[in-house]
Amino acid sequence: MPAGLSPSSAAGITPALAGRSLLLLALPLEAGFLLLNRLHDLGRSVIAYIAISFAIALFYIFCCWWVTQKRAFAGHRPLAYVLLAGLAFRLTLLPLYPSLSEDAYRYRWEGKLQAAGGNPYVEAPEAPRWARLRDSAWRLVNRKDLTAGYGPVLELTFRWTYAAAARVTPSASGQLRLFKIPFLLFELATSAMVVLLLARLGLPREWVLIYFWSPLPVVEFWANGHNDPLLLFFLVAAVWAACSDRWAWALLALWLAVLTKFWPALLFPLFLWSGGPRRLLPRAAWTLAWTPVAALFCLPYWRGAAALRRVLPGLLAGWRNNASLFNVVYAWAGGDFERAKPVVAALVILAALAIAARRPPIAQGVLWTTAAILFLSANCFPWYLTWLLPLLAVLPNAALLLWTALVPLAYHILIRYHADRQWIEDPFYLWLEYAPVFAMLLAAPALARLRLVRPKASAP
Repeated sequence: MPAGLSPSSAAGITPALAGRSLLLLALPLEAGFLLLNRLHDLGRSVIAYIAISFAIALFYIFCCWWVTQKRAFAGHRPLAYVLLAGLAFRLTLLPLYPSLSEDAYRYRWEGKLQAAGGNPYVEAPEAPRWARLRDSAWRLVNRKDLTAGYGPVLELTFRWTYAAAARVTPSASGQLRLFKIPFLLFELATSAMVVLLLARLGLPREWVLIYFWSPLPVVEFWANGHNDPLLLFFLVAAVWAACSDRWAWALLALWLAVLTKFWPALLFPLFLWSGGPRRLLPRAAWTLAWTPVAALFCLPYWRGAAALRRVLPGLLAGWRNNASLFNVVYAWAGGDFERAKPVVAALVILAALAIAARRPPIAQGVLWTTAAILFLSANCFPWYLTWLLPLLAVLPNAALLLWTALVPLAYHILIRYHADRQWIEDPFYLWLEYAPVFAMLLAAPALARLRLVRPKASAP
C-alpha cells in the first residue's frame, strides 16, 4: 500500500462525474500556470515564481490525494481528461524562454562544438581554440571551465539537435527554443510509459495525474528545457520491462539510462539481484551482452574518458547546491570536500546495495535508491526531483510529494545571483525545504503503526 496516500474503499465514480470533477480540479492549476506565463522571465521574477509555484503545488497535492481516494474510474474518459489537462498546462508554459537555469545554453554550446569537430569531453567552453564559435548566447553558457559531464546518449542528442536547429534558423535564441523539442517529445513518451506501467501493475491509470499534473516537469521541461526527459523515458521503460518479465529489454533500457546521465549505474545491483540467486546469472549475461551497444555510443568520445573521470566526482562532492544529508557529512569533514567526497560516495554505494539486498519490487527499489542518491548528493537542483515523479505515480508518498512542492525554494539563490553574480545559499531556506520532508519521513512508521492499532481498538 503506498505510504501516505492510500486509496480508500470508496466505490468507483461515473465517467461523467469523474470528468467534471477533474475539470474543476484542473482550472485552478491552469490559472496558476497562466500567471507564470505572464511573468515571462521567471528568473528575474523569482520571488513571484516561488509564491505562485507554492499555490500551484499545494493544490496539486490535493489533486493527488483526491485521485488516489478513488478505487477505480469507469471508462476511458477520466484518463483522457487527465492527459488533456496536463497537455494544456504544458502548452501554457511552452512559449517561455529558459530563465531559471542556464543549462539550455550549455546544451546548445556542446552541440555546436561537436558540429565544428570538437569533443565536449576534451574541450571546455573557455578553450581559446574554439573562441570563433562564441556568439550572443556565449555569456550565459555555464561552468565554462568544465568539460562535459553528461553521457554520450545526451551528447549525441545535442549534436543532432544543433544540426537540425541550425538548418532552421541561424539565430541563437531561435535555436535555444528548438532545443526543447526532442526532450518534450520524450517527456510525453515518458507519460505514456507511466500509463503502461500503472496498467501493468493493476493500478488505476488515472494515477498518471501524479506525474502529469505536477508543476515540476511543466516548469523544468516545458519552460526551462532541461534534458532529463530522455533519462526518465529509459528509466521508466526499464521498470516497465522488468515488471513485464522482459529482462533483456529492461537491462538494455537501463544501459541507455546509464549512458544518458551515469548515476543509474547504481541501479544495476537492484535489477540483477531482485530475482534472487537463480536469476542472477541470466540477468548478468544480458547485462554483458548489451555492452557492445554501450561501447558504440561511447566510441565517438573515447578520447574524453580521462577528463570525464575528473568531472564526475563533482556531481557527488565538488560544489554544493541545495544539499541536505551531504551537508551533515560536509560539516563532519570540517568543510573539506576532499575528506567528505569518499564518505559520501561510500554512503551512496552502501545505500544502493542495502536496498538491492532487500529485493524490493523494482519500482519501489528504483524510487528509494533515487531518493537516497538525491538526499546524499552535494547538488540537488529542483529539476533533479523529476527523477522521482514517474515512480511516485506508482507508489505515492506524501513526504516525497511534499518535497517536490517545496523544492522551488532552492531558487532563492537567484535573487543574489542576478544582482551581483554570486552563488550564495541561505541556510534558512534549506531548513524550510527539508525539515518538513524529513519530519514526515521519520514519522511515517509511527503513523503506520497507529493506523494498524485503530481498527483493533474499535473492534467489538
